[in-house]
Amino acid sequence: MSAFKDPDVEVERLPGGVIEMRSRHELSAAPVTTLHWLRRWARRTPHSVLLTEVAPDGERRALDYASAWSAIARTAVGLAEQGIQRGERVAVIATNSIESFIYGHAIMLAGAMWAPIAPQYLRPGADPARIAGVLDVVDPALIVVPDPALHAGLPDGRIAVTSMRPRDEHTRDRAHDVGDQLLAVAQDDDAVKLLLTSGSTGTPKAVVYTHRMLVSNMRATADVWPFVTDHAPVLVDWLPWNHAFGGNANIDMVLLGGGTLHIDDAHGRPQELVRTIASITEFSPTFHAAVPATFHALLPVLEADDAFRRAFFARSDALFSAGAAMPMTTFHRLRELSLTVRERPVPVLTGWGSTEVGPAATTVHTTDSEPGHIGPPLPGVTVRLVPVADKLELRVKGPGVMPGYWRAPDLTAAVFDGDGFYRSGDAGVLVDEDDPGRGFRFDGRIADDFKLANGSWVNVDRLRSSLLAQGGAAVRDVVVAGPDRPHLVAVFWVEEGARVDVDAVIGAHNAHTSGQTNLIRAAAVLPGEPPADLLSPKGLIKPAPFRVASVGLIDALYHLDAVGAKEAS
Repeated sequence: MSAFKDPDVEVERLPGGVIEMRSRHELSAAPVTTLHWLRRWARRTPHSVLLTEVAPDGERRALDYASAWSAIARTAVGLAEQGIQRGERVAVIATNSIESFIYGHAIMLAGAMWAPIAPQYLRPGADPARIAGVLDVVDPALIVVPDPALHAGLPDGRIAVTSMRPRDEHTRDRAHDVGDQLLAVAQDDDAVKLLLTSGSTGTPKAVVYTHRMLVSNMRATADVWPFVTDHAPVLVDWLPWNHAFGGNANIDMVLLGGGTLHIDDAHGRPQELVRTIASITEFSPTFHAAVPATFHALLPVLEADDAFRRAFFARSDALFSAGAAMPMTTFHRLRELSLTVRERPVPVLTGWGSTEVGPAATTVHTTDSEPGHIGPPLPGVTVRLVPVADKLELRVKGPGVMPGYWRAPDLTAAVFDGDGFYRSGDAGVLVDEDDPGRGFRFDGRIADDFKLANGSWVNVDRLRSSLLAQGGAAVRDVVVAGPDRPHLVAVFWVEEGARVDVDAVIGAHNAHTSGQTNLIRAAAVLPGEPPADLLSPKGLIKPAPFRVASVGLIDALYHLDAVGAKEAS
């Protein structure tokens, strides 16, 4: 069987320059919840391993399907006994683990809403206002923080428990029956999960997930990627479960296909890449998703280590670049290296979507794509390209699209158009006007914000304001650059004849901030006036066109080894 289902789409040209595309492939039938998939494998292959994790003693421990279903059912019963009602929120602040998997799925089984939250919010040095704001949005009836050391980071008045496991032995005796009963009453439109997203604004919003969103998104993906169900998928993965790709796409791929997810205990930390390499070498995944920066970091090891290269490519159905566009050189080098292990190159795929759409609306399902190609719509999904400013905005309608943001009707109304399409703020174009089955090419963000190579959002307006404040009146404008790059640089436009110490400006800025999405690593002073076509009606530089027109100047800044500045010539 082919690894992919051939694309088959229909395209309509609507008034106003709108292009509408949908897949002709029917969305396959599926159960009401993803928990039905878990229960099916618990009965069919009870001793197959679902999850593994590295225990405190350094050894890996495993959870099989039968044990997972039993633990989830018991915990769901225990939640009900603790008074948690259907529709209430339960926040789980934890890293990816067997424990947090059980807790999250027990919450959904009980009909409550699982709100997974990153533990970074509670770590020493974290801004207490951020976790306070998040908890105000979620308004949980129960907060679960398995690590007692993190409890001190909770806002005053907020109390957490370390465990949700029931203590009553009678719960164990009747858990399976009650678990089946809970599944029987689950409805497609039940709201069962909240995922936080701030997009480019920095203000947390909670995306409401229903069973229908979760099931349809994964079922549609498997409809065009038959390898998901041809054989049990094996993943080595750290992508956080409080994000849609790791917490929905990867987990649900494993549940649908009856596969195994080995939790990568490096948790994406670059300094612990050796742990990721060791896990991949041991388990030889069939599917691997990562941000482009991780793939780039793996290239030297893939080139030098035969055993790792074979483990990485030998069983791989596909590699998936998540969060940002993969550089062309990384894309082609991965394909070339895979040919040293196998006869045909491993497909390097990507797609497009957001937290609000489950996360996927489009995905590549051909072997001839290039970086930036995001594929055609998934089965059941309709995508419109709608003219906005000088671009075509990607808008989405389908069963994977959120009903709205939690308790935020104004925010919800603002992101849906009059025809009920989700307005993404991202832009796209057809890869080939004569062959629409090739789908779309990503065409940047309509807003000025962008992502670094690790998939992190950069708030351009906030950075610009800080740099202008530090630069003083002599600085007319500043452009922050770095889409799909490892770090940020800046280009200053100064008054003619003025001299600005940009070293001091970025030093002052960096002294009051931290993190990859805030620190400026190098800067230049723009020689002369920007061309008129790069200026807005207000006389400010239009960032996206400027970055394209000034690629040589910006590229030169990335050759600097440390924070510094130079006078461009």
